[in-house]
Amino acid sequence: MDNKDINEFSIEELFSQETNYLIPIYQRNYAWTKTEVEQLVMDILDFSEKKSTQNYYIGSLIVFEKEVNNKRVFETIDGQQRLTTISILLSVLKNEYKDSDFIFNRLLNYESREISTRTLHQIYNGNIEIENLNPSMENAYKTIRDYLKKFNDSSKIKNFKIYLLNSVKILRVKVPKDTDLNHYFEIMNNRGEQLEKHEVLKARMLEKLTNDYDKKTFNHIWETCSDMYRYVQYGFLSDLRDEIFGNEWSEFICRDFDEIKNKLFTNINNENSKDKSSNKYSFTIDDILEGKCENIGNMTNKDRNDIPDRFTSPINFQNFLLHVLKITHNKNISLDDKSLLESFENIDEDFVKKFGFNLLKIKYLFDNYIIKREYTSNTDRWSLQQAYKYTYENGNRKQENIQYKNRFENEDENKKVLMLISMFHVSNPSQVYKYWLTGVLNYLNKDFKDFKIDIEGYINYLEKLAKYFFRNRYLANEPQSFDEIIFNNLNINDNIDVSKLNQGTLVEHFIFNYLDYLLWKLNRENNKYNFEYFNFSFSNSVEHFYPQNPIEGHKKINNIDNFGNLCLISVSKNAKLNNHPPKSKKEYYLNGKYDSLKQHIMMEKSDNWDENSIEKHNSEMLEILELIK
Repeated sequence: MDNKDINEFSIEELFSQETNYLIPIYQRNYAWTKTEVEQLVMDILDFSEKKSTQNYYIGSLIVFEKEVNNKRVFETIDGQQRLTTISILLSVLKNEYKDSDFIFNRLLNYESREISTRTLHQIYNGNIEIENLNPSMENAYKTIRDYLKKFNDSSKIKNFKIYLLNSVKILRVKVPKDTDLNHYFEIMNNRGEQLEKHEVLKARMLEKLTNDYDKKTFNHIWETCSDMYRYVQYGFLSDLRDEIFGNEWSEFICRDFDEIKNKLFTNINNENSKDKSSNKYSFTIDDILEGKCENIGNMTNKDRNDIPDRFTSPINFQNFLLHVLKITHNKNISLDDKSLLESFENIDEDFVKKFGFNLLKIKYLFDNYIIKREYTSNTDRWSLQQAYKYTYENGNRKQENIQYKNRFENEDENKKVLMLISMFHVSNPSQVYKYWLTGVLNYLNKDFKDFKIDIEGYINYLEKLAKYFFRNRYLANEPQSFDEIIFNNLNINDNIDVSKLNQGTLVEHFIFNYLDYLLWKLNRENNKYNFEYFNFSFSNSVEHFYPQNPIEGHKKINNIDNFGNLCLISVSKNAKLNNHPPKSKKEYYLNGKYDSLKQHIMMEKSDNWDENSIEKHNSEMLEILELIK
């Protein structure tokens, strides 16, 4: 491959060309969801504001050049999801912000996928309210449009466009013409993975430690905590579980890094100890890649393989590290894992040891007080459980194993915490920017006394945090930063703008979920509705219950964007029910469960849903939100 086959383009350069890109039939169709699309826009926007002098590299396009109908075409082997999303983003800027002087060429076509190609053409021309569009592409357009509208700041949008066109870069790599594409795909699918950022970070932090036992201890903590799918107790053999997590394996009894080290190496001060290391360990990146970092007291590979993958975590390890860092420093640190390495600059030995201790402690708190998705008996659900020691008879000897039970013995209290945390989580489904999680972990870290958390205080904190997000952030005339909300003792804000609720699809999803929690809590007290079925899910599409563009035979109404006419449902259902009247929507749900409790209440009144119904329902919901009396 020659250097001329590798070219760097700005977005403006790439989309100004007459070059055509073909997405071949063997590639999967466009599949990015709201989470991935919004994340890409957030990342570019974040760079445009904080690092405007730096380029943002969006990745690479791997292409195969060929001729189709006497035209040069690049068959896109890798990078089509990003390329399609950027094309949709440019269409949004072209259609929604008419002051743009950049006219880009529509480059993409999908081989043998007429609907996808047609959708891109319609999106390019701003026609998204027609039928038979690719729903993923249509939703991507609406996601970007609605996200940008939130800023309502022409200068911010202008700077974003300038940065996007000039400073966002993509690398296009042409594979040689004689490439065997089948063989190439085989190589791509079986290639070794690059060293991840958190592995590089571990090597850097280990280099700051001068004592062999410190290095071994930190390495063991890191490896144990890096498995976000299993409870942290699994990272230690049973005798060490007793030492670190108490006799029942359900506490965290260490107070600092050195105490953990002394428990791992019980004879550390004994010169004649067999456990005492005589080798010097200086862990490098190569050592990590080759698996030379020794773990003490950790489980064998066989032991690990015997543990079922029962739980999934709401975040990955890289993001978890940033939450721990933010709590350790108690200051403004980005929760964007692309900035992981630079967030850990200027560290010393004392910091590494402090961070190592916090990492283990907060992972224990995370495992025991933050929800997980649990998969058992062919079902999945939100769970809030603790791990504990289970002793049983195996022949003539006692065996010990890890079992699970509800974190809090009071079932009602356990359910309330589960509902509150799942409310926060589904409102922000992406792995990054989970400010609520920083707040909750920070609270748990401070409130963890006598090896336990006060349940009443925990619930009060979660409800107060939700109210802060609702009033001090999403409805505030002058929104406070998440860091202010998390780390400062604030008063509930009364300077709010209720009109922010009447913005149709622009209403923050958290507001709907917060209302659903209040409805669920209220109903447990008066039992007016059958809400026992309800659990928070990733319903991330704002629906107009009375449609914006009703089907023939139904009139348009004026207060269509009023909060009383809005609810949160799944993207697929919104696409399916889009223009149907309320009575038809209710019939669709007759044999199923509603997506939200607000929707449930609206469905009860759907037979005569009109402008008056919307206003009445709006008033009832505002009262529950404590916005009117």
